[in-house]
Amino acid sequence: MRTREEFIRLVKDALAHLYDYPHLQDHPLALQYWPRDEHEGPSRAQRLHRLLLESIEELYPPDTPLSDAPHARYYSLLVYRYVERWPLLEILRELACSRRQFFREQQKALMALADVLWEKLPRQTSPSAEAEDPIVAEAERIFSQREAVDPIEVVRGVLKAIGHLAEQRDVGLECVLSPRLPSIYGNRTLLRQVLLNALSRLITLPGVQKISLHMRYERRRILIELVARADVSSLPGDASGPHVPALDFSQRLVEMMGGQWQGLQVSPAGYTCRFSFPTDGQKILLVVEDNESVIRAFRRFLAGYEYQVVGATTGAEALRLARELEPTAITLDVMMPAQDGWEILQALKNDPATQHIPVIVCSVLDDPDLARSLGATAYLHKPVTQVDLLSVLASLSGAP
Repeated sequence: MRTREEFIRLVKDALAHLYDYPHLQDHPLALQYWPRDEHEGPSRAQRLHRLLLESIEELYPPDTPLSDAPHARYYSLLVYRYVERWPLLEILRELACSRRQFFREQQKALMALADVLWEKLPRQTSPSAEAEDPIVAEAERIFSQREAVDPIEVVRGVLKAIGHLAEQRDVGLECVLSPRLPSIYGNRTLLRQVLLNALSRLITLPGVQKISLHMRYERRRILIELVARADVSSLPGDASGPHVPALDFSQRLVEMMGGQWQGLQVSPAGYTCRFSFPTDGQKILLVVEDNESVIRAFRRFLAGYEYQVVGATTGAEALRLARELEPTAITLDVMMPAQDGWEILQALKNDPATQHIPVIVCSVLDDPDLARSLGATAYLHKPVTQVDLLSVLASLSGAP
């Protein structure tokens, strides 16, 4: 059962990542409200984002003078700190308080917000509910402590730990790793459990002779494939074929860490298990803009938001950097010298190496239909505000 202190900590973590939809998608707080993600309608991340904003608003009821609302100061603090992302010094000036006083009030504001959210917990997942999977609860607690994880170091440790079991079963182990794999954004302990659980289940299957672990980097994800070689045709089963081992625990942990579970497939040659994780590489926004002041403004807007802003002032430079950096997204000005934004957009979408990158057209012109017809994902009118930029980037978080 989750304690009130743990619940407050989860609320604070979710607020700190209010615009990071991948982080919110499988956040322990989101899993408490929506254990199963619906295929239709808003994603779990979108619902949690909306729930947090609505709950903050409840601290300051509409049509109530700010001075009369009992939690008015808490409301203001949460809005400045987490919704509008003001710099701390500006919040201190606005609220006329010292740094020490601010952090005291921030804790009280988080407690007030947690009280609102606590009352909205579904009955079946309420902290007072009797039926809660202790293994899942412990995994959620551990995962709230996220970090950059070196996948190569983890794999080596896992193979060393599982080696004795493999020897007992006379199963060979092989590891194929791509060089210089980036870090996985997750939790080292849970990643180890995913691999140990999956490998131990495969090793103990009848007829398995050798297991190969492949790991490579592709499209900002670490792809992991476990191939267990076995004569499946000789294994016991029923009319539908050999029984497929259950890897529910590994699947749950993969999804909890924001990974993608592709399942376990059976073939005459054996079993193949595939899943992937997002990397910890800093998000890159390529700003294609001939006005250096706009590039500087975007850097200010995204300071502290885990984005690295890279500027390109010509079309040729933009196309080169898009291929080299594989940015998370590209903002594109239309009124560019020599090669206008429409030409650059067409070149990006015609190049297999860059066509998957979301492009946000930013222009004083009013032609979003043309932008979308040429492959743009979004359109922002200049001058672009920080709120506009953060909002559109948040909406693109689920894009590949």
